Amino acid sequence: MSGAEGFAQALGGSSFSADRLGLRLKIGRTEMLFSSAAAGNFSGPSDAAATTLEALSGIGRDRWAQDQQLHGSRVNVIRAGDPIAPFTRPADGQVSDRDDLLCAVRTADCLAVLITGRRAFGAVHAGWRGLEQGVIAAAVAALRELDDGPISAAIGPGARGCCYEVGDDLRETFSAYPAALGQPGRLDLALIAAEQLSALGIEDRYDCGICTICSQPEEFFSYRRDAGETGRMVGAVWLN
Repeated sequence: MSGAEGFAQALGGSSFSADRLGLRLKIGRTEMLFSSAAAGNFSGPSDAAATTLEALSGIGRDRWAQDQQLHGSRVNVIRAGDPIAPFTRPADGQVSDRDDLLCAVRTADCLAVLITGRRAFGAVHAGWRGLEQGVIAAAVAALRELDDGPISAAIGPGARGCCYEVGDDLRETFSAYPAALGQPGRLDLALIAAEQLSALGIEDRYDCGICTICSQPEEFFSYRRDAGETGRMVGAVWLN
């Protein structure tokens, strides 16, 4: 089973919906998308992929908070009146409360973690380095500066414990997360992200449960599965 039908079945009765563009989730006014390979390559992004997301969100690519990802913990906050310069500022997270703006990150085994409050929202690029350095905590702290309401979070497709082979040194780095070390020689990024969100008091969490490495190439891109020769998905969040 492959394509939208395949990962729709994988989701089962979850809160996500699935179509050829990927996985979608709506929380209050907040719209979230974890794109599929069929939605296009967002590594540039390609013009076709950008046009697809513009049509879905109603927000032009010149108003996307999408930065140069460095596998770190820097988070940019975009407030009313701030200039927007997509793809120019180094950061692995974007947070805003503007309804004319879309926050996005690009992934292909790393996680996209999307967060939202009542009026503010953000996107986080979380690979193992970002998880180690606290990028999720930094994004949540930034969001709480803009929004004092409860926070929800969604975890997209990424490298899971079924397939993500790592060395003992990296497993030791995350020894505080034993659930993520359940399979010998492997690491589950999503379980680490979920535990970090829980420690930050975020209990309203949605995890799609999909591993990019053992997905089909027509479903999701995977850097590990395809030996680095692959595209990038987008994790995008905006207000409707």
